[in-house]
Amino acid sequence: MTHVTTPSPHPATLWLLKTLLFLLAIFALIPGLLLMIDPSGSYIQFPENALQGSPFSNFFIPGFLLTVFVGLLSLFAWYALWKRPHSRLLARLNPFPGLHWAWTLALLSGCSLTIWILVQMTMVPYFFLQPTLLAWGVLIIILCLTPKIRAFYAQ
Repeated sequence: MTHVTTPSPHPATLWLLKTLLFLLAIFALIPGLLLMIDPSGSYIQFPENALQGSPFSNFFIPGFLLTVFVGLLSLFAWYALWKRPHSRLLARLNPFPGLHWAWTLALLSGCSLTIWILVQMTMVPYFFLQPTLLAWGVLIIILCLTPKIRAFYAQ
C-alpha cells in the first residue's frame, strides 16, 4: 500500500522565501530612497568614485531603479504571497497561467536582484556585499522553483 502525502499547508521553504523578500524590500527601499533624496551618495557614505565607469553622473537614477525594481517589487511580491489577492489584470499578464501571479512576482523579484547585482558588478568597483546579494537573488529564484512552493501556488 502506498502512502500519498499531501503538500504542507504552508511549506517551510515558503516562510524562508517570504522572509527573504521582506528583508530584501527593506534593504533596498531604505538606501534607494536615500540615494534619491541625496543623489551625491554622501548621506549613506558611498565613495565618490563608486559611479566611475557607469553611465550615471549621480545616484538618483540608480536609487530610483533600486527602489522600484528591487524594493517595491519585492515588497509587493511579499504581500501577494501572503494574501494571494485577486487581480484580473495581473492574472492576464502572468506568463505562467497555471500559477498564481504572486509566484511570478516573487520569481521576478529574484531575477531583478540577480540582474541588478550582475550589472552593478560590471559598472562599479567591487564591494563585499555583492556576492551575498547575488546569492540572495539566486536563492529566491531557487526557492520559487521548488516543487512545494510551485504546488502551493498552483491554480
